[in-house]
Amino acid sequence: MLVQAHRARPAPRRQDMNIGWNMAAYMGVRASRELEVVSHNLANASTVGFKRELLNNWQLRPPTNSQAGQTGDPSYVDVRSRDLNQGSIHETGKDTDLALQGPGYFKIQTPKGTLYTRNGNFALSPDYQLVTQQGYTVMGKNGPITLNALDKDFSFDAEGGIHLDKNLGDQLLVVDFPNPQDLRPQGQNYLTAGPRAGEEQETPSTRILQGNVEESNVDLTAESINLIDIQRRYEAYLKVLETFASTDNKAVQEIGQQS
Repeated sequence: MLVQAHRARPAPRRQDMNIGWNMAAYMGVRASRELEVVSHNLANASTVGFKRELLNNWQLRPPTNSQAGQTGDPSYVDVRSRDLNQGSIHETGKDTDLALQGPGYFKIQTPKGTLYTRNGNFALSPDYQLVTQQGYTVMGKNGPITLNALDKDFSFDAEGGIHLDKNLGDQLLVVDFPNPQDLRPQGQNYLTAGPRAGEEQETPSTRILQGNVEESNVDLTAESINLIDIQRRYEAYLKVLETFASTDNKAVQEIGQQS
């Protein structure tokens, strides 16, 4: 009677195991970063003028050994950016509410310097200056905007012109940047210009809509589905890591028994 010898399944190569470990670990970290971005978007879905954040995966150019003429393995980096698409316009009927239809940002003066925002939910200060909900000054072309009309009647036209007592006064200052992706969050839906944003410039094509605000451009349904997908992928990567850990422990035990 012939007995067929049982061939043991070859153990996975150490190099393959390392690649698997690294890939699963990276994808798990990326999933946690995606979870952070999506959670931030959902938390700001009702924030006026908020632009949803994105997580992009950029491939870096691999290093080249000029002497050997060899190119190294490419590397990747996660980069956060913003979706700058227009949000829906919501009518409020409040005279100090302003929405931007088109690119650009309101220029805001604070005690710590200049900030930018698309949140046009403004108010009047006791001295009739147009201010944000935090009390920061909204800037016009001639400085802080003051709405101290004798008949208490003021209005903004589509070009940002400010009409007081039926006379045209200052003009709302709306600016944009050559690289708006380098505008950096400063809390309360404010932004500050980074070193690669470029010089601010006026945006004459942007329309001003008084008595309106721009809603967040976050799609609640899409972001909620994305959140569920990320959570499932994150759990899958954790299971992969647990499998690799179990395989490593088994290999260590078998080596210990053979020695």
